[in-house]
Amino acid sequence: MASIIEVVKNTQAPCQIKMGDRTISFMESQSKLNQDGRDLIMAEAVKILRRCIPPGEIDNITNIALGYVQSGKTLSFTTLTALAADNGYRIVIYLTGTKNNLQRQTAERLKRDLNIDGKNRYYAFITTDSAENEIARTIKNHLEVTQEVLLIPILKHYSHINKLSMVFNILELTTILGQYGALIIDDEADQSSFNTYAKKNSRKPDWEEDDFSKTYASILALKKSLPSHSYIQYTATPQAAFLIDSNDILSPVYHTVLTPGEGYTGGKYFFKERKEELVSPIPDEQIYHHRDNRLSKMPISLGRALKEFLLSVAIVVNIQEREPFLSMMIHIDGLRDTNKMFYKWVSAEMQKWINFLRKPEDDPVNQAVKKDFESAYDSITRYMKDTPPFDDVIKDLCRTMTKVSLHLVQSGGKNTAGTEIPWNDAPGHILIGADMLNRGFTIERLSMSYMPRTTKGKSNADTIEQRCRFFGYKINYIDVCRVYLSEKSISEYESYVEHEEALRASLSACASIEDFSKIPQAMLLAETLNPTRKNILSSDLVRNKLSGWKQMISCDYIEENQKPIRSFLTEWSDLFNNEHDYDGNIMRNHRSALISIDDFVRFFKGIVYGDVPNITRRNVTIQYLIYLRDVGRITHVRLYEMAYLAKNIDDLRSHKPGVTNIQFGRAENGSYPGDKEFKNEETVCFQLHHYRIEEACHPLNRKDVYNFCVYYPESLANSFVMLAEEGDDMDED
Repeated sequence: MASIIEVVKNTQAPCQIKMGDRTISFMESQSKLNQDGRDLIMAEAVKILRRCIPPGEIDNITNIALGYVQSGKTLSFTTLTALAADNGYRIVIYLTGTKNNLQRQTAERLKRDLNIDGKNRYYAFITTDSAENEIARTIKNHLEVTQEVLLIPILKHYSHINKLSMVFNILELTTILGQYGALIIDDEADQSSFNTYAKKNSRKPDWEEDDFSKTYASILALKKSLPSHSYIQYTATPQAAFLIDSNDILSPVYHTVLTPGEGYTGGKYFFKERKEELVSPIPDEQIYHHRDNRLSKMPISLGRALKEFLLSVAIVVNIQEREPFLSMMIHIDGLRDTNKMFYKWVSAEMQKWINFLRKPEDDPVNQAVKKDFESAYDSITRYMKDTPPFDDVIKDLCRTMTKVSLHLVQSGGKNTAGTEIPWNDAPGHILIGADMLNRGFTIERLSMSYMPRTTKGKSNADTIEQRCRFFGYKINYIDVCRVYLSEKSISEYESYVEHEEALRASLSACASIEDFSKIPQAMLLAETLNPTRKNILSSDLVRNKLSGWKQMISCDYIEENQKPIRSFLTEWSDLFNNEHDYDGNIMRNHRSALISIDDFVRFFKGIVYGDVPNITRRNVTIQYLIYLRDVGRITHVRLYEMAYLAKNIDDLRSHKPGVTNIQFGRAENGSYPGDKEFKNEETVCFQLHHYRIEEACHPLNRKDVYNFCVYYPESLANSFVMLAEEGDDMDED
């Protein structure tokens, strides 16, 4: 454990963080992690905790931890719990999700991972089933008599949250709560927590109490009841948190980008690196819709996916014994009757296959079914090593199908309304459902996903990403993982991966949310997607494409920008090459240089703007450049210094203060192609224009100004979204 202790020592400032028995005990129990993995998780937990309000300090803060879907966010906040316990925090509240199965899942995992039983003296589980006065007495006694840290997992529902707030507001607790540090961990924070009346409220001159959505209002009440607390949002889809009003009490101050552990397979893996191997399109005519395409029988593509899954169970679980079980998810359209119908189809089809395979080998039906399974066998074993012969697999198939468990995962459905799915009791599980298979719910050892659910219009980026239960730590059986999606969904996920990687790269380069975007909240996002639900946003979204020429014209901060620009040009002067000399005309004589993205970003971050459109374009361009660098698309930008020989004020081009175009056009006689022709299609290009303002009696008359024009090649085109501000006249492309 020396390495982890060293991590803590190196990350103490500004708050002293120590690691005690609780943290050491928990980290030692994580036998699946190597030392590097433990160190990484610990370092990130320390980073989160040192940005929390220390125990006894009367204050509160909201922060956010951003991970990938199914990448180990629960492990992160469990580590944070143990570390907080060693540093004097006495209360940890978990808002565990909106479904009972998620609440049970989180509570059981906390008990297991923290080794909590009746003899444990480190932690005490507090349930909220009793009356408020009784719960308050229990909490008070634990705080004053024991040294145990109180863990309180509750459903993210306004009635449950309000009840806990009422408990903390009881007099015998209110007089002592300020002494104790508290954490509120909001798991899947973008779900239900934010104010769904924000859009409606923004149209009113005054906000009223009943204009808060119930869950949002209950969270505000919970925060108000705790004089010393830190509210920590955990999510894989932070779009909502970054786009809500920055004055909102749930708007985060600091962020931590969580790093996935070794063996994680997420969006990049499925939709970039191995898309052709792992992702299969569902034909449009086979996508069930209760109004537009009411299928009368199980679609052919589902039959193929089901065959591939059953074969993978026979091979990976029964023959090779690589895994104790595998799972399949069938996620349709969210309607209970649809789920029931697909459940019946799958059950009937499996029984039919069992009946046919039990017929004599020379029976035509037996042979036809075997031929179909052999085709599925060739597909599912395509990337497998040491594949058992088909004849051995088919012999095991009837036994496999007999033992595979089928689960209807919806309220009132089998194995979901009352008890946890008994994963280890069967070699395979097939889960059919919709909303209860969404965010937060972990499908153990999921290998096959059949998900035709889609939308006619633009999907919300955060919603579709949270359906990706097929992400996770799957390297040991990735050879039999498959995902069946509509063509529209495949395209959306490809776009989302680009958005997610750009967002994470930009956040990793910033110390705080304020640094990430000081005025508007902007992020790259393809035009095929919406970032989140519009009803939680107090302002309209503006969409702007990163394509073609964009001019960043500003007369703000003239002197503040001159120094870094001149210093930069001097520093990199040796890299510049002269362009064509047009008849000795210095206005048409330019030079350019290739500048590494890292060097240009460091420089461009220092350019100051005072208006929303230019601040947004600067921030999102930086974000985009970092993304393009990280995915290997480009390594340098091309910078053109226009009319670089003009140094004296009288030699500079002249423009009026309110000019909207600073690029000179093509000469009528064709001797000059125009400024816009000075670009390169291989990378993002910047033109630096140095000109004087010419307007008699204007306060800026005879001032020299530097401004940029940016060219985004169509081959690298993308778009971004931002919140419109009052009076925002930013053009929409």
